[in-house]
Amino acid sequence: MHPTEAMQQQQRRTRNIQAPASGAVQRREISILLWNTWLLPGPLSDNNTHNRASQIPSHIVSHDIILLNEAFTHKSLIIDALRSTHPYVATLPRRCWFWPIFDSGLVVLSRYAILEVRRTRFGKRRRWDLFAGKGSIGVRIDLSRRYKPERSDVVQRQQQRESVTARPMLTGNSEYDDTEDSYSDTESQTDDSDDDDEEEQFPPKTIDIYNTHMQAGNSRGEHAARHHQSVQLGQFIAQNSFRASAVILGGDLNMGPILESVHYADDQDAKERVKAYGILKEESGLDDVKVLVEGKGGDINRFLTRGVRVVKVEYPDVPVVKQGKGKGKKLSDSDMVVLKVRV
Repeated sequence: MHPTEAMQQQQRRTRNIQAPASGAVQRREISILLWNTWLLPGPLSDNNTHNRASQIPSHIVSHDIILLNEAFTHKSLIIDALRSTHPYVATLPRRCWFWPIFDSGLVVLSRYAILEVRRTRFGKRRRWDLFAGKGSIGVRIDLSRRYKPERSDVVQRQQQRESVTARPMLTGNSEYDDTEDSYSDTESQTDDSDDDDEEEQFPPKTIDIYNTHMQAGNSRGEHAARHHQSVQLGQFIAQNSFRASAVILGGDLNMGPILESVHYADDQDAKERVKAYGILKEESGLDDVKVLVEGKGGDINRFLTRGVRVVKVEYPDVPVVKQGKGKGKKLSDSDMVVLKVRV
């Protein structure tokens, strides 16, 4: 056989061997939870925020990435309780210590390594939103680096959580301030060398995820602020993620793609919000995630995406307080929203 023909046959055999392996590579499915937790200062909610915050972690721990809104108080309870499963954390603190009175209430927790964090604070806010430092957090996540704690580490952290629960060390004034973002303590915690075969067939992949809470209300000034925020947030995403192959935005947007919503005061209010939503889509280059759940198509807590395959959108029942003050009442006045995607 001619040497060239032998080489070609060898190359064909190599391709035939490698093809099934390449074809076996699947997109990774991740679960992203969005929840407006209603953790406003006690008098502004139900005077039970500490108890509610302490019970939230057990209901959200199963999701890969967690986006929290309105975690204005007691966010440290949630962050610390999930440290053993979601060690990567990003928040949007106040720009300065005296104003606004509250920070953004935004928290991102992830099982996967956060490579970069970007922040923006809205330039225009009106009425009650002047008291909160609303804006957006953007994180770039490495889906090839999934946190897998050692068994002894899990036991130790569980004992620490039980100790904190037994001794109420955190008070109403306790706050989590991440001037520097919180990541895992050691590089070994994100080492995937012990991953099983199923994990190893997923190729390296990054995804940009944004969390936000936008202007509320239906007055003329609030509409103007929401329009301005739509432009600012859309451009913020476009500028920081123009090369990203996969992008997700989630949050309490206080607007949506259709006129029907229980959150709108009247037809004019609905038209202004839908218009602002269109601006956000146009500026960011993201597409609306259509919600097929009955009655939820116009929900203001929603997602926009690009470059991912949406598997489903779910609305789990809002959990109730299991013990202590407020037993039997809902943990939040807003729905939980779960987005499952393949990347």
